[in-house]
Amino acid sequence: MFSGLRTNSIFYVLDKSNEPKLQIGQVVSVSNPQPKFPTYQPGQFSPQPMESVVDVRVKLTDGEMDFKQLPSNGQIANSGTLVVSESREAMSAEVEAMLRQSRQILESVDYHRSVVTSCESMLAQLNPQIAEKKAQEQKISQLETKMSGIEGTLSNIQGMLAQALKPKA
Repeated sequence: MFSGLRTNSIFYVLDKSNEPKLQIGQVVSVSNPQPKFPTYQPGQFSPQPMESVVDVRVKLTDGEMDFKQLPSNGQIANSGTLVVSESREAMSAEVEAMLRQSRQILESVDYHRSVVTSCESMLAQLNPQIAEKKAQEQKISQLETKMSGIEGTLSNIQGMLAQALKPKA
């Protein structure tokens, strides 16, 4: 639990942005548990126990970082692309879940490529303008390829003419 952290406890930070990265740091300080919703007014009936949170300051390789409002009774929490935990097992489970999800996505790439091709074909059937536009794009692409070839041939001819017309000494 985050509330059980002490100075020098191990703390795990997983950055799930473009290139996921795990950092292992040490706790510098932990605040006392505080109510999550400090707007509670005395005298109001609260049927649920109040949730409490802690703030944790952690020393990582690239400096110190503050993590605010972590659930006191939690072992793992996330905010945006960051996942933090005081438990190696909880962090391992998070990394394994991320790996499983990415593997499933990679295994489905061929299927989704097939879906894209099929859908484009079906749209061309349903809308002749799309088919016409695609045919025009293919013709333009073929013409561009032919023009590139012609430019190369003309460049070679120009070079040969320059060599042939060059006065010999």
